[in-house]
Amino acid sequence: MTDTYSIRPFTLLALVLVAVALGVPQDLTAQDADADTTLQHIPYEVGVAAPPVEPGTTLRPMTLEEAIARALESNLDVQSARLGPQIQAYSLGAAEAAFNPSVNATLGHNSSTNQSTSQLDGGQEITTDRNTFNFGLNQPLPWYGGQLSANFNNARTSTDNVFATRNPNYNSNLSFGYTQPLLAGRRIDAQRNQVRTQQVQREMADVQLQSQIDNITAQVRVAYWNLRSQIEQIEIQRRNLAQAEQLLANNRIRVEQGTMVPMELAQAEAQVASAQQALLNAEIQWRNQERNFKQLIAGGSDDAIFQVTINPVDLPEAVEREVDIEAAVARALQNRPEVLQQSMQREISEMNLELSQDNVRPNLNLSASYSLQGVGGDLFDRDGLGGTPELVQPGGYRDALSSIGSLDTPTFNVSLNFSYPLGTRASELNLEQARLQLRQTDMAMAAQELAIRTEVTNAGMAVSNTFLQLEAARRSREAAERSVEAELTRFQVGASTNFQVAAAQDNLTQMRLSELQAIINHVNAIAEFERVQGLGWTGG
Repeated sequence: MTDTYSIRPFTLLALVLVAVALGVPQDLTAQDADADTTLQHIPYEVGVAAPPVEPGTTLRPMTLEEAIARALESNLDVQSARLGPQIQAYSLGAAEAAFNPSVNATLGHNSSTNQSTSQLDGGQEITTDRNTFNFGLNQPLPWYGGQLSANFNNARTSTDNVFATRNPNYNSNLSFGYTQPLLAGRRIDAQRNQVRTQQVQREMADVQLQSQIDNITAQVRVAYWNLRSQIEQIEIQRRNLAQAEQLLANNRIRVEQGTMVPMELAQAEAQVASAQQALLNAEIQWRNQERNFKQLIAGGSDDAIFQVTINPVDLPEAVEREVDIEAAVARALQNRPEVLQQSMQREISEMNLELSQDNVRPNLNLSASYSLQGVGGDLFDRDGLGGTPELVQPGGYRDALSSIGSLDTPTFNVSLNFSYPLGTRASELNLEQARLQLRQTDMAMAAQELAIRTEVTNAGMAVSNTFLQLEAARRSREAAERSVEAELTRFQVGASTNFQVAAAQDNLTQMRLSELQAIINHVNAIAEFERVQGLGWTGG
């Protein structure tokens, strides 16, 4: 069964009070009654009162949906949280960039002159000029920890050595190499682990953003209804002040008529002063609440929202709903952002543990390389040792390249490199640390599950309890309405006074406000029950 409660105007009271002057004392004459300026009460309806408009501002009606939409667009905390996924995306890109190929190049010149120390040095002083231009490419592979390299090295050497047969001499070398870890680093390494943990953290940033959105939405909802409540409190205090002032005016008439001693005016004056203070306090509380509300929906201190007075126009409606605690706990453990974050954090801990386990293994790397070499340049023949050079075959840099292309001078190399540190190793200590961190994460998840179960249970009970309180407030308001009707009937037959009617009306106003607060509490309880289940997070 579903019951819906909303605030309705007390129309019967309006019809009666239009016909009856509440301020006429029972013991005044008809002539005195004509002179009495009685207060004509307008029926009070909770939810329609407007806030005071501050000087220099305008009234801005705002629904709860508009307030939430504005907060999600302008709130500085939400804007900051939206940058989290973008920042994490750059971190992920930086980790993946480690597997981009790198190119290196070297251009160099060297000139050296050496004195002879042997008859075979080719002269008393030997001057050699050497130019180098080398290029290389390195490519770390994202599979099995391998690394591929390619290098193309070139040199041009000219000398005045009399024994040189190629001058200038061009030397080129093209080589390819590949290194493959066979033990440590084959299954996982630090760089690949960094990429996969960054991928998880990127997903975690989305969850953190949604958590911030859910929290701001809940804060805006509570602040919205608190602002509505403060506005109603101002209206109640205004009416209380008007009633106190009317009672004071009536008493002054009685003093002039001689039916009341002047000393009795002090009590009425004290009531007026108390009502004025209560109204001032209500307005101060309203200003504070409005500032708190604006802070949630503003985009900065210069936001135009600070130049308007906000009037929350929505009226809360409370709907009775069944509460299934166990089903709610199951949904919360599946959907709550902090549960998802903790689960992702555990996944990262497992990845770090896997890396630590791999690092304990010995280092055994297989290296293989293949290279080709070529030479070129003018080829000379000398008559005897150190004789006059005679050009046999002109040549140049192309000869070196042609020699490489002919595949006539290959070099193969295969090697295994093994290393294993002796004694206590840092990798073993890191492994034990990773195991403890994983256990710590599991304990944190268990504690979190217990806390969520308690929170969801309390929120579900609050939904039921606030509905019962709403039912009680509704019955109190209905009793107050009947009390006002009875007091008006007694007033018509002379069995009551205007003060008693005003007191009954004030009590009805308080009961209506209590009913409104009960509705707000129930609406907030339902919203909180949905929030603690993580229903705002869909995982998309």
